[in-house]
Amino acid sequence: MCVVILAGVECIPIVETGLDLSTPVAGNVSDPEFFRSNSGPGKRFPGGPIYRFKNREIPCLTRWSKKGGITSEILIDILQTLDETQIFDEDRENGVKPLMLVDGHSSRFELPFLRYISNDSREWTVVIGVPYGTAL
Repeated sequence: MCVVILAGVECIPIVETGLDLSTPVAGNVSDPEFFRSNSGPGKRFPGGPIYRFKNREIPCLTRWSKKGGITSEILIDILQTLDETQIFDEDRENGVKPLMLVDGHSSRFELPFLRYISNDSREWTVVIGVPYGTAL
């Protein structure tokens, strides 16, 4: 899965989707489906790369954070997106939990993230590296 994290507090859709000026525009800006019909690979607003795995499309996530770093909320968004694709459902039914390997940044120890990964209905195995406090 591709995750793009941008520094900032305001979500700017044109930055998130990208803009390919060499691609012709489909339809009129006033059309209700304008953005949808011009979004995706090879279109005016191409977005990030889409990953295909187990016959499913895994979308690129674009998220914003104040300093451009990963947060507990972004980690949850990543796992939620993967859970929504249901690519691990068969594995979970066979007793195999998906694995996420992360470094020891403090955002990995925040309660929202820890609660998400330990929920029985969507349990994850998360390997957290050695904690560090370089900013302390």
